Amino acid sequence: MSELTFNGNDHTITLRDRNGQVVGTWEANNRTASTATLPYVRNGNYQVQDRHQPHTHGAREDTADGEYGSHGIIRFNVNGHDGVGIHSGRNNTPDRTPQQGTGTDHVTNGCIRTTDEAMRAISETMQQDPLLTVHVEHNRNQR
Repeated sequence: MSELTFNGNDHTITLRDRNGQVVGTWEANNRTASTATLPYVRNGNYQVQDRHQPHTHGAREDTADGEYGSHGIIRFNVNGHDGVGIHSGRNNTPDRTPQQGTGTDHVTNGCIRTTDEAMRAISETMQQDPLLTVHVEHNRNQR
């Protein structure tokens, strides 16, 4: 079974297949809006809800500039916070923070944001090699 590791220090997400081989490493962030009820995902291991394919919202919403990117969201269980996951999106849409981040720098409501390229590779891998775990390490509040 495959697994994802988010490294909050390096701002990367790494996908490993069932044999432990690295499929890829991509840019990722866990920057959250000041209004988010989850300021960041704490270090630990999380069970994935969407094991075989990401949860999608339809062609009108799942776009490169959409909230969740072109490939939807991979949700995982964070106690007390439904709907937290990994997704892309907001490639060319500045957020309303002073930094005006786009893409992986665009804030979320607690989720980890990565690239469309990463989500495509993860989605393709999940279809043959179910994703069971998200491991978060070296993460801290990035507001």
